[in-house]
Amino acid sequence: MANPPEGMDPAFAAQFLKIQNIFVAGLPQRMQDIQQAPDAQARHVALHRLAGAAGGYGFAALSVLAREAMQAESGADALLQAALQRLAQAVAEI
Repeated sequence: MANPPEGMDPAFAAQFLKIQNIFVAGLPQRMQDIQQAPDAQARHVALHRLAGAAGGYGFAALSVLAREAMQAESGADALLQAALQRLAQAVAEI
């Protein structure tokens, strides 16, 4: 689990951790949405949302992986599948 931002008021930090836990609990559904997207546009939107939310909740590495998957969308399918696999592995490790 990522830590609250340094210097955050302790009362806000407790709320941040609660919200972070909700985000983490929703990660399996987010990955399912990405993996089962009906088309490339839906997958791109789901990846974009994950990249932004992950960064906002303190999961910078997850955000980077989601952005890498977004960039891989324009390449070979094997590159995209590898990027999605790395993303899924990172989600599983949280």
